[in-house]
Amino acid sequence: MKTKEEYQVEMEAQIAKLQTKIDELKVQAALAKADAKDKYHEQIEVLNDKYEVARVKLQELKASSGNAWEDIKAGLENAWNELQIAFKRASNHF
Repeated sequence: MKTKEEYQVEMEAQIAKLQTKIDELKVQAALAKADAKDKYHEQIEVLNDKYEVARVKLQELKASSGNAWEDIKAGLENAWNELQIAFKRASNHF
């Protein structure tokens, strides 16, 4: 079983990696034709919302102590899964 610190480092890396991919989608959206931009921006907004939830959960994990981090871990994993699903949907539209 991973320690809190190992899990935290892993999740920070995964979230940062996905943020880079989201930034790439933002560039693609900016370069899209006018009629497609609205659709792309809607997808980007969903991604931004999901990213923010995951980031907040990660901050909660960092601030947790003792065994409390195990409870927060479940919420972070759920937020991470939702972010990944939203990213896959958005990248399929691009």
